[in-house]
Amino acid sequence: MQEPDPFITVVVPSYNRADLIAKTLTSLQRQDYDNYEILVIDDGSTDNTADVVRTVADQRTTYIHKENAERAAARNFGARAAHGAYINFFDSDDIALPNHLAEAAKLIRLYRNPEWFHLGYAWATPDGKVFKEVNNYTGQTLNAIIPNGNPLSCNGVFIRSEVILAFPFNETRALSASEDYELWVRLAARFPLHYSNTITSWVIDHEMRSVRTIHGEKLVKRLQLLIQSLEEDAQVVKYYGRNFKKIKADSSSYIALHLAEASKYKAQSLQYLLKSFTVYPGIISNKRFYAIIKNLLIKWQSS
Repeated sequence: MQEPDPFITVVVPSYNRADLIAKTLTSLQRQDYDNYEILVIDDGSTDNTADVVRTVADQRTTYIHKENAERAAARNFGARAAHGAYINFFDSDDIALPNHLAEAAKLIRLYRNPEWFHLGYAWATPDGKVFKEVNNYTGQTLNAIIPNGNPLSCNGVFIRSEVILAFPFNETRALSASEDYELWVRLAARFPLHYSNTITSWVIDHEMRSVRTIHGEKLVKRLQLLIQSLEEDAQVVKYYGRNFKKIKADSSSYIALHLAEASKYKAQSLQYLLKSFTVYPGIISNKRFYAIIKNLLIKWQSS
């Protein structure tokens, strides 16, 4: 006898995404799967998000408004309100394909209720043109690639409810936009990360994505907090051991990459690039290393 379909909660944190969230919710409501709920956690929006959600809400969709406290707090709030055995945190500006939850249920059965897992995804333009697919992972789990930077889409991560309640997102405001990777590192230090390469969602590359609106000083502080937080977790330090330097190097190179895009930060960018190389010389084999150098050369020539 086949086991019953697991009940899944999709938590959609949102802040001022009235112009985008309708498409996201509609895509989640058109699943080839029936046993789920959608919790929209409005993190203090000042636009008409509530009105938009009401126009597309169905019997599975619940809207909850809360005081603004950033996305980590909204996700944790949703996890506490969820009824699902598994929780998926889906960004309010992205698109779920019809197989998103059915594929998740397949992995839940395959790996006999794993602590967490990840599904394949693609990057797409706002008009739906896919330009990059992330579906070529190999090996039994993804744990080994976590120190190399954040390879996961939040949309593709499913976490068993008791696990996310025991290990919630870090709600430090200054960490926002790295709070997902901080959690992935902590979870990977404790549980195997199973996966499927089947693509079930699109990350929409629009102009207002947080990665495109980074302020230099805030970025530096954010990545410093990331390393500080992880260093305070004894299990993380023990599990990664010498590989922890890869996480440090990746953080420095990430800072360097984004600072290199602004002429006024080029000196700081070079400083963080050298820092990443000093911490972990193997960073030179990473494509990002050469992207930083290319950006720096362009900025220097144009200044």
